Amino acid sequence: MIDSQAHNSLGCPLCGQPLAATPSGVACVNNHSFDRARQGYLNLLPVQNKRSRAPGDDAAMVNNRRNFLQLGHYQALSDAINHQLLSHLKSGESVNILDSGCGEGYYSTRLQQALEQQLSPLISAIDISKPAIRAACQRSKMIQWLVASSRQIPLLPASQDAILCLFAPTSRDSFASTLKPGGLLLVATTGEDHLIELRELIYPEVKRRFFDPTDSLQPAFEPIETQQVQYRFKLDNNQTILQLLAMTPHQWRTDEAARLRLQQIEQLELTLDVRLQLYRNSNDQSPRADATL
Repeated sequence: MIDSQAHNSLGCPLCGQPLAATPSGVACVNNHSFDRARQGYLNLLPVQNKRSRAPGDDAAMVNNRRNFLQLGHYQALSDAINHQLLSHLKSGESVNILDSGCGEGYYSTRLQQALEQQLSPLISAIDISKPAIRAACQRSKMIQWLVASSRQIPLLPASQDAILCLFAPTSRDSFASTLKPGGLLLVATTGEDHLIELRELIYPEVKRRFFDPTDSLQPAFEPIETQQVQYRFKLDNNQTILQLLAMTPHQWRTDEAARLRLQQIEQLELTLDVRLQLYRNSNDQSPRADATL
């Protein structure tokens, strides 16, 4: 089980004051209290910050992603993420890490297992999807699971050594304020050939392009290194093919004709193509050169 005293970097999503453990959950000095769910997570997403009644991935999408990831096709990608982060952290130290947009916890849990061999990691993981966080609680009791938004991260300023943002929206200002000076941000985005074979079965025309978050993260973050992870893997049955589709945004764009084509396919060889981009928090608090003095 996680040590509630060790995970003491929680900040109130309503007023920003530190949250301390209570018999039923956590509370701040302004009497804002949040109960811990029976599964073990905290819901720190205030109603006024929701954009819908049930934001994020629904239970069906979460289940498909969990079932597919358990097959191990993305394990090499997870290993590359862990290795890249570990190579920039000092062995033996205690580190606070946030996984922003953690989904059902596959990458968070494997990161915890990898880091604890050389470090003392305290991992917090957030997602706006309550079904995702509920599923994540089943993976590990060593991680602090939170229903929360990356735009209003419920952690204290300058409390984290590193943030992971894997296939999730980046939030420059909240990431920069949550990280310690010089802290690390690891962003994973899909490359231009990611699942190209699946996309060719779905769309009449496939656009080969990728998103580079560097411009949107400046000037708060300076790039350190970029790694491309690319390999092929094979799906051997139609159920797994449809699970993969159902865990991606492509499911919402697949018309009936394409769906019927996919239902007839029993084997599919696919390309995984992911860019891992590592940044450092520049924490530039100096006045801008064009500021009025």
